Amino acid sequence: MEMSRRAFTGTMAAASALAAAGTALPALAAAPSEDNSDWLGEPPALTEADCVETVEAEIVVVGGALAGEFAAYSALLSGADVVVLERNGTGHVGGSGIGFVNSQYQLDAGQPWHDPYEVMERINNQTQNRTSLALLAPFCLHSGAVLDELETNVLAGTDCVGRANVTVENGMDEFCPSLNSHVDFDPTGSDSLESFNFVMHDWIKANGGRIFYNTCGRVLTQAEDGTVTGVIATNPEGAYVYYKASKAVIVCTGSYGHNEEMMEHFNPSWVCDFAKNYGIYNGRVTENTPITTDEDMDDGLGHKMMVWAGADMEQTDHSFQAWEDAGYYWWPFLQVTCKGERFRNEQSSWLSQCNTIVERPERVNYYWQIRSISDTDMPATLQIGIPLSLWDAIITSNTVCHDADTIEELAELMEVDPEVLKATVDRYNKMCEQGRDDDFGKNPKFLHPILEPPFRAARATCHFYCTSSGVRCNGKLQVCDKDWQPIPHLFAAGNNVGWRMGCGYQMTIPGLCNAFALFHGYTAGRFASNDDFSWDEVGA
Repeated sequence: MEMSRRAFTGTMAAASALAAAGTALPALAAAPSEDNSDWLGEPPALTEADCVETVEAEIVVVGGALAGEFAAYSALLSGADVVVLERNGTGHVGGSGIGFVNSQYQLDAGQPWHDPYEVMERINNQTQNRTSLALLAPFCLHSGAVLDELETNVLAGTDCVGRANVTVENGMDEFCPSLNSHVDFDPTGSDSLESFNFVMHDWIKANGGRIFYNTCGRVLTQAEDGTVTGVIATNPEGAYVYYKASKAVIVCTGSYGHNEEMMEHFNPSWVCDFAKNYGIYNGRVTENTPITTDEDMDDGLGHKMMVWAGADMEQTDHSFQAWEDAGYYWWPFLQVTCKGERFRNEQSSWLSQCNTIVERPERVNYYWQIRSISDTDMPATLQIGIPLSLWDAIITSNTVCHDADTIEELAELMEVDPEVLKATVDRYNKMCEQGRDDDFGKNPKFLHPILEPPFRAARATCHFYCTSSGVRCNGKLQVCDKDWQPIPHLFAAGNNVGWRMGCGYQMTIPGLCNAFALFHGYTAGRFASNDDFSWDEVGA
């Protein structure tokens, strides 16, 4: 029955009167809990009695990539006895550079100081106001201090001291502008954290941490009151080992992107198709970091372990990360679909807008960038210090490119309808001539006509890399239950943590997922070791 405006007003007035008189209002009925059985399943019925060995420690970290290694690092700084369980045979690569806010290291290198409160606001806006400020605020305020401490404790004297790239200017011409706050730790200048991860693992082992490789956590153990007491894992021979934690277990097992049931439960169908058909979780694996397990490391087992223990899983708009691995990343030439139709404002971020192509009904992971080869004056949306002339050489060596003297010939090479592509280019040229993009609103400075042959079509491809959603955590990275109460002795970091990214990746801080993994791992390790930890202690 529809309530009238008068009845509604009267009800609100009565409620206000009750509240003013100190009378409790009736509680709303709780929403029914969601049935997770389709993806969650039952936990393995394992106990310590099933294990061939018990290994005791104060802190057990499950997962040895970026989040896990920093949980171990900070716990060791706090004086804890630390064990790390790594499913793979090596510390594996998880992305490339990392963003920090206002470290002295960055400032000395020439990067600008950023107002941390403005950074908070921009990231929160980009993530649709769905980033937990309990997770975001400490990062914006203290990540710089963590980098400075890391430089002193670990990186000084190694070949991974990091380069704060000062040629990168703030990309204010992007719809998702980026701040100059990125640090690259690869000694060769390549886009990798491989050497950095090895340095971190060596430091952990040299400072008393024990790392068990080819060891996979299977289920958390709990006392009768719900306190997490350890984790049962399989060792390299497949036998069960009980890793008993007197202080905490920190789960840092990463993405669930290869678990089809989880993908289908938490994501729309186009994301599931994208992950299944174009996932490259192992895209950064090299001969130095081979995959040594037959299991998918991004199978969501860490998420399931925590939910079995009572954790609250993020339910809506799970975020994922996708990368373009070919094309003119930073130059906004005309972009068209596999049908030859323009589909977006080309100046929008190449990283955060992959969904504009992969969610289309064609369900392909590529589009075409069209330009006159003579157009060498197209400005970049983000000044990265690489000239277009040099990028052209890179493009022609690792990207599918077609050159032709007419748009119709180019269309034939692209295998699209020549009439459609010709109409698209004509329409685009008309808007370039009038200096106003009536279709997608691209900044006029990027409206360069495609008139002079020869013409080029470069094929830009997108790949699914990982999910970046998970369980609810508080500001200490304690894992919380459905009443938002911390589960005693259970922490998480990295892509196991929800309420960080909204429904998509952001661009304010380049490398924010890595940055969150590092910083939240560090946070978890500190608070798991000492609940009274204060940020004033960093570097002390």
